[in-house]
Amino acid sequence: MRTVLPGDLTPAATNALLCAGVAPRPIALASTVSAAGIRNLAPFSFFNAFGSNPPMVAFAPNRRARDGTVKHTWLNATATREFVIAAVSHAMLHQMNLASAEFPEGVDEFGKSGLTPAPARFVAPALVAESPFQMECTLVREVELGTGPGSGLLLIGEVVAFHLRDDLSGSAHPDQLDLVGRNGGAWYTRASGPALLEVAKPAGCPAGFDALPDVLRNSRILTGNDLGRLAGVGSIPDPASAEARPGDPGEVEGLERAIQAALAREDLGEAWRLAGRRVRMGAEGR
Repeated sequence: MRTVLPGDLTPAATNALLCAGVAPRPIALASTVSAAGIRNLAPFSFFNAFGSNPPMVAFAPNRRARDGTVKHTWLNATATREFVIAAVSHAMLHQMNLASAEFPEGVDEFGKSGLTPAPARFVAPALVAESPFQMECTLVREVELGTGPGSGLLLIGEVVAFHLRDDLSGSAHPDQLDLVGRNGGAWYTRASGPALLEVAKPAGCPAGFDALPDVLRNSRILTGNDLGRLAGVGSIPDPASAEARPGDPGEVEGLERAIQAALAREDLGEAWRLAGRRVRMGAEGR
């Protein structure tokens, strides 16, 4: 594995590496107003949620990497103590991209991007009518993480109101939201459709990877993901209970591929029956 030290990189190169490796990142389309009441809209992907009681979010309109200057979003939010975070759906991706351009001070990015401002309930910055999920926030704390080019400027806000599109049910299924995330360079990820993976959290206290029989852990066919799913059971089944059935592969590779196939169709019981057969093969020296 190659090691790269931050001290050997320029701020721009460090940013590129962070954005490539810490990805995909949710996008905060941040709406603010200046002290003079001028609207601003800009996207930031150094963003996440950090608590639910009270609900807290944070995003970072960092200093520009080329010269260390601060962005209008930071100036506006620290002056007025308010901002709106709008989630970015695939349907508004290219309009969001327009808002990312560095327009001169005083330019309203709503007009430039074609996105529609809508009145918020508790704060002065506008909602984004096209966004499926939005948060009105009051600024709790600003944190300067450095003073040089590319250094972090963190805005921490408390959510005072959520807004969900009328057709969204419950906590909103990812397919309904159809959000996009930011990767490195000019790459984005669409978080819906075939890109979605549903992985249930282990129930109770799982047996764990270290409890798996050595013959399974040392397999050249079963992957880390395969073994992780097998290890999610509460206790490892007794191999002696794994009865043979007609059609079971009689050799190691075929049996291990059958385990994979059972896992692929979400049949954990069958996967463990076959795994028990594999363990018994190992005990026989095969």
